[in-house]
Amino acid sequence: MTRGRGTTPSYRPGSRGRLTERQRLEVCLGALLTQNTAWTNASRAIEALNRADSARLDKLVRMPSRRLEDLIRSSGYFRQKAIKLKTFAKHALTKAGIGRWLAGPLPLLREELRSLHGIGPETADSILLYAGGRPSFVVDAYTLRIGSRIGWFGQGASYDEAASFFTGRLAVSAELYAEYHALIVELAKRHCRKKPVCEGCPLRKGCRRGSAS
Repeated sequence: MTRGRGTTPSYRPGSRGRLTERQRLEVCLGALLTQNTAWTNASRAIEALNRADSARLDKLVRMPSRRLEDLIRSSGYFRQKAIKLKTFAKHALTKAGIGRWLAGPLPLLREELRSLHGIGPETADSILLYAGGRPSFVVDAYTLRIGSRIGWFGQGASYDEAASFFTGRLAVSAELYAEYHALIVELAKRHCRKKPVCEGCPLRKGCRRGSAS
């Protein structure tokens, strides 16, 4: 995530450059707030936190739950997400900075993140990849949809099975993983929608569904 002017975050998958601690925190907050909603809704919630000067670990921990819920209301499921943000902030405060924390042993970090309330595999990998710059492949609904249609893995593939398909074939690189994730998101938005638009899809020739249409 890079910061735009004022209070507006400007995170996009595949963002480049070294992040500040504030930016790393915004990435982590965004990974939690974007659960079950569009990024635009999560972005508005982060902007509200920034306007209130509350996008800080210590302030998130001390903030009354009702106040936090009001600030992140645009992200949906705001009561549950307020609990998740407080849990994450309280845990992160025990570390010597998010950057140093996320530079630790990758398998242990992933397990540690997934042990926190509200953090599943996708959120954990998003935090590791985009906030920590670690080679942890992110699998989302787009990835599962495209992979099952093309035949990279079965329709009922698990998160870890889908992630293994990519990590077993790509060089271990955070930059490469981020680029692949960005391309998958773009492909899903342009072509591999719930109702696919196969015309012009660059993967149509090798797609079981696309080649039959």
